[in-house]
Amino acid sequence: MKEVFMTALMSGALCFGGTNCGGAKVQGPQTQEKKTNESPASPVATLSSEHPIASVPVDGSVLTSGAEVLEVKITKVTNPSLTPVTVFVSLSYANKGAPEAKQISVGNFSLYPADKPGKFLLNSAAALREVSLLDATAKELALRLVFAMKRVDETKPWTPVELTISQPKWRAAKV
Repeated sequence: MKEVFMTALMSGALCFGGTNCGGAKVQGPQTQEKKTNESPASPVATLSSEHPIASVPVDGSVLTSGAEVLEVKITKVTNPSLTPVTVFVSLSYANKGAPEAKQISVGNFSLYPADKPGKFLLNSAAALREVSLLDATAKELALRLVFAMKRVDETKPWTPVELTISQPKWRAAKV
């Protein structure tokens, strides 16, 4: 009996010691790196303390696409002094060839913490509806999305701040 017990004990010790006993296999660390299909978003606008306003063109088809939400992604922030800033977003429109554009507010957002990138969702339905009522075809209009960065405390001087914005996305509201 003692021999049977010792044999069983030794078999168990060998199995737990790393010898393959036909049980579950333990995988080692992965040697292949995961490849993602997503490429990093290329910057389309940069706001800085020297140039706090930037704009990007908007395709007129967004007016009839059913979009209600504007997604703005800040991909890079340089703000060593942690200056609190707010970004105001508006939709600018003008008849092609007109000397002056008009703007409709879409919304605004602030970074928190002031040196961290982020993604912001703005309800753009009212602004898009207002522009679409002006010209149902939108082929006559030159549309632009305008970003304006302002200090939260306008009494303090600018410190170096730079925000990089990737291509904004228009999408339908999630139900």
